[in-house]
Amino acid sequence: MDSVSSLLSAAGGSVGLQQAVNVSLLKKTMDGQESQVNALLQGFAEASHPYLGKSLDIKI
Repeated sequence: MDSVSSLLSAAGGSVGLQQAVNVSLLKKTMDGQESQVNALLQGFAEASHPYLGKSLDIKI
């Protein structure tokens, strides 16, 4: 509801309305990316491979 009232108050000027819509879309995009990053990090934490990262094979 807060975003709707801010859009209605900005309706007086097209620049203000455009900016309000852009900010709203940016917030939605950032929230979606945040949830994707959290899911990715949780997947990394759950995939424990105790044998990985213990040794390094180098051929010269």
